[in-house]
Amino acid sequence: MLNVQQLTISFPDRTLFEQASFQAADGELVAIVSQVLDGGTSLMQALAGMLSGLEGQIILNGVDVLTMGPGERAQSIGYAYEEHGLISLYNVFQNIALPLEFHTNLDVRETETRIVSLLDELGVNHALLTAQPHELNDVQTRMVNLVRAQVMNPSHVLIDELEGGMPDDMIDSVMLALKERKAKTGQTIIMTTSDDHILREADRVLKIHDRQLLEQIE
Repeated sequence: MLNVQQLTISFPDRTLFEQASFQAADGELVAIVSQVLDGGTSLMQALAGMLSGLEGQIILNGVDVLTMGPGERAQSIGYAYEEHGLISLYNVFQNIALPLEFHTNLDVRETETRIVSLLDELGVNHALLTAQPHELNDVQTRMVNLVRAQVMNPSHVLIDELEGGMPDDMIDSVMLALKERKAKTGQTIIMTTSDDHILREADRVLKIHDRQLLEQIE
């Protein structure tokens, strides 16, 4: 269970969220309707424990995300960036493998097996593994970030604007893979999106309104 309580996200020139609260149950896919500059990305970064100076609590399975150590956070939360997020000095395989190198004892063969399995599961071309980040287009970057977010088999995955540049059939295919993974593992998935294909696959939809997160009722 993810339980966000009275979360305030403020910057010197703007308050994005003010005492916002919501919950995401284990195994739930929650979509947050997000538009440009409405704070969706900052919210996802806060949930991942990537922002400082927050007010409120982000409780994951009884533990405040903001107090988690790096290892515990890596086991609990995977973060898929909307763009960027990859280290330019490393190729795609090395970028995906980084969390495993830091937070597991898997050997090279086990690491490769896990990564290749995820590529197959999410429909990502194996040929990308030897590519450099600057050689990827926007869609490929998003998919590599998604694979890396999943590589630790975390209990919660945060996905920021997956759909950018993707054709509808690809969105549908990736969403099917994510839902199958969720059903198999009990993983909780939280996504920011403005895409109808993703919204209709969500178990629950929230919208950002007046610095709050409100449940969208059909």
